[in-house]
Amino acid sequence: MLSDLPSEIVVHIALYLPTVSGVTSLAQTCQRLYKIILKTEESSIFRAFVQNKFPCIETPPLWKDAAGALTSRSRALDKLGIIGRFVIPPNATTRIGFQEPTRRDNPTLGYRPAIDSYEVWNGERWADRRQVLAWGAGHQIVLRSKQSGTQSKEQWISFNDVEEATSFDDICGLHLLGDEKWSQDPGVEHLVFGRMRGEIAHVALSLDTATHEYKQRFNTKGLSLEQTDLSGDTLAAHFDNGTVALYRLISDKNEIEPFAWAGSELDRLIKSRYSKLLSPSKLAIATGRLENSLSINTISEDGACIYREIGVDSLDIEDQIGRSVNAAVTAIAPLNTSYTGSPGDVFLAAWGDRTIRLHDLRSPHSNESTYSDTTDTNLIYSVQPFGHDRFLAGAGGNAVLKIFDLRMSKTYSYLDAQVPPVQTKTHTSPTTSQIPKPHGPRKDFSLFLSTQLPSATGGNPRARRRAGGPYRGPIYTMSTPSPSSSTVYTGIVDGVVRLDFASTDDMTGPSREWFDLNLGLDLNIEKTRPSVPGSTDNVLKLAGYERPDPDDFTTTSKLRNQLEFWFPEDNLKHANNVAEPGWDRRWEALERSGAWRRRDG
Repeated sequence: MLSDLPSEIVVHIALYLPTVSGVTSLAQTCQRLYKIILKTEESSIFRAFVQNKFPCIETPPLWKDAAGALTSRSRALDKLGIIGRFVIPPNATTRIGFQEPTRRDNPTLGYRPAIDSYEVWNGERWADRRQVLAWGAGHQIVLRSKQSGTQSKEQWISFNDVEEATSFDDICGLHLLGDEKWSQDPGVEHLVFGRMRGEIAHVALSLDTATHEYKQRFNTKGLSLEQTDLSGDTLAAHFDNGTVALYRLISDKNEIEPFAWAGSELDRLIKSRYSKLLSPSKLAIATGRLENSLSINTISEDGACIYREIGVDSLDIEDQIGRSVNAAVTAIAPLNTSYTGSPGDVFLAAWGDRTIRLHDLRSPHSNESTYSDTTDTNLIYSVQPFGHDRFLAGAGGNAVLKIFDLRMSKTYSYLDAQVPPVQTKTHTSPTTSQIPKPHGPRKDFSLFLSTQLPSATGGNPRARRRAGGPYRGPIYTMSTPSPSSSTVYTGIVDGVVRLDFASTDDMTGPSREWFDLNLGLDLNIEKTRPSVPGSTDNVLKLAGYERPDPDDFTTTSKLRNQLEFWFPEDNLKHANNVAEPGWDRRWEALERSGAWRRRDG
C-alpha cells in the first residue's frame, strides 16, 4: 500500500506528479498521506515541486502559492489562455513637472514606448506584492505603482521636465531601479531615462508628494541617443553614430563619465543601431557587417574588448531570390539562469532573415537552435523570455506577437548543455531523453494584437488615433515584472497592451477566488456583458494563427478567434460544448473540413 511506505518515499513519489492539484489529491486519499504531504512536509514538498518542475524561476519562499501560480501560468501557456487589455492611465493621474508643454513640431508618427516593470513581495501571502510599471510616452513618463493584497493601493503619476517639446525629446530608454539600495521608501521610485537628443538622467519620483529630484546625470558628449540598456550596475548608451558608452550606476558623483567605449571606426561608418547587455560584463553589438555581424565584448574597468564574433557566413542562412543577405541583428535577449554557465553565455538573437537563433558562448558552434515563423515575413523588433521554457517575439508589422517553445529542439537544450573543455574545442550536446518535454500537444502560435486603439493610451498630448481600422504596426518592446509573473506588457505605437496568461477555466472555476486574489488580474468575473469601450478593464477579442512546422511547406496556417470574455450563461455553456481539447475555451473551435476537402486516413 502507498500509505504504508516511508514518508521519504511518499514525498519522492509526489514530486513526479505534474500539477499542484495532483499533489493535493494524493494528500486527500488518507490521513497519513495528508499528514506527510500537507502538514509536516508542506513547505519542503512544495519547494521541491517548484524547483523540480520550474527550474530557473526565482520566487519568494511562499512555496504552496508559488506552485499554484506557476502551474496556472504553465497551463495557460499550454492551452494558450490569453487575456488582452490596454493599459490606460486614469483621469486622476498625478502630474509632476510641466503640465502642458509647448509643442514645437508636428510629428506624423506616434511614440515608441520604452517599457520597464518589476514586482516585489512585501507580506506573508503571494497576493501581498507591489508592482511598478513605467513607460516613455513620447516626451513624458507614465508610472503606475500598485500594491495588492490586504493593503491594496494604486497610484498613477505622469512626469515631464520639458517645457518646449519636440520629437528629439522623446524617451528612447527607461529603466526602473527597484533595488532597496536606492530607496527604502515605497513611495519613491528611482529610474534612469534617456532622451533622443542625448540626455540621460537618474531621477527620483515621489508618488506621495508629487515631486522629483535629479540624482545623477550622464555625460553623453553631445551625441544623439538611439537606446539604453541596464544590467546590474552597468548602463549602456547606444548613440546614433554606432558607438556605445558604458557607465557605472553606483557612484558618489552627480555627473558620471563613461568608464569605457565599445565600437570601432567602421561601426561609426555603418552606424550600427542595436546593442544589448547580456550581463554586467558582456555586451553584444550588431555591427551590420557580414564577416562579424554580431560582436560579443567583455567589459572591465579597463575597457571593452572583443571576446567572440559571429558572422553571417557561419549561420545556416539560405539565399533568397530577390533579397540580398541581411547581416542585421534586430533584437537580443539573454537567458540568464543558474543553468546557463556564466551570466550572458546563452542568449536569443533575431537575425535579418527573420529567424531567431539561440547562441551559446560555451559552444564552438555559431548557433544551437533556430525558431521562425514562415507565415510572417516581418523583421523581429523585440524578444522576451517568459518562464523557463517559452519566449515571445514581437514582429515589425501587422501587430504580430509570436510564441515560441524552447523545449522543441531535438538536439539541444540550454538547460543541460555542458561547458566544453577549452583544449579540445568540442561541444557536448545532451541526448533527446534529457531535453524537457512539453506538457501537451505542440502549439506553434502567433497572436494578432490588431485591435482598435482607444482614444488615449498614455496621456500624451500629441497622440493621435489612426482612422480606418485596428492597429497594424510593430510590437516595439516587452517587459514582464518578474520571472514568476503571468503578465507581459507590450509596447505598440502610442500605447501599451497588457497580456495575462491565465486559463479561462481557472478564472471561472471553483478556485476562481484564489486565482483572482493571487494572480492580481483585476477581473470582475461576475460581469455578464462587455465593459464600456475604452475602460481600463475592457478585455479584448484577439485573433491568431497556428504556425505550421518550418519544414512543412504544404500545410496552411489555421486562423483562430477569441470569444467575448464576458458572455451570458447560455453562451458560456455553448463555449464549453464546442471547446477543443487542449485549447482555452475562449478560442473558437475550428470548423470541420468540408466534404470537398481531401482527408487522408
